Amino acid sequence: MSFTFPHAAAKKPGYSPEQVDEFVAKAREQFANEQAQLVSATDVRGTEFDLVHGGYDTTIVDNAMDKLEDTFATREIERQRLQGGEHSIADRLARVVDIVQGRTERPRRKRFSGTGLLLRGYSRKQVDALCEHIERHLVSGAAITLDDVRRIVFNAKRGGYVESQVDAFIDRVVEVLHIENNR
Repeated sequence: MSFTFPHAAAKKPGYSPEQVDEFVAKAREQFANEQAQLVSATDVRGTEFDLVHGGYDTTIVDNAMDKLEDTFATREIERQRLQGGEHSIADRLARVVDIVQGRTERPRRKRFSGTGLLLRGYSRKQVDALCEHIERHLVSGAAITLDDVRRIVFNAKRGGYVESQVDAFIDRVVEVLHIENNR
């Protein structure tokens, strides 16, 4: 089975076809052999492709990567369930929720390290709003979807939050939502 992604519009950059095709080939191999250790859901989430002229349409590739991540996450959770039982899934969820809540319970504007006044980082106000939404979800079950978290875009602000810390936090939130969706 082969599949080619459509290319971006003429004046818009797209993802490097060589990089996307190479990653998809590795993911297909992983998909065909569940015992292989080639690609994990975390690998899919962390994969970035270079932008080039004549590249693949970014929106379509991003959507395909999200579906691939969801599929691998479901398989990984199911494998953990078979190996360790339901309590291993509950324990994993509790541990990741503790990490997430450790951040969401911090005071506004102090949830992550700041970049200082000379550098730009993610808008503290926008990140704090997301943290509060996540906290409502964890405490009272307020609705939040994977796309709410995956597709969020923060403005760059001087003195904002360090991007790598916020990105790692979002990865943990995605993990929580994957586990919740597969319970």
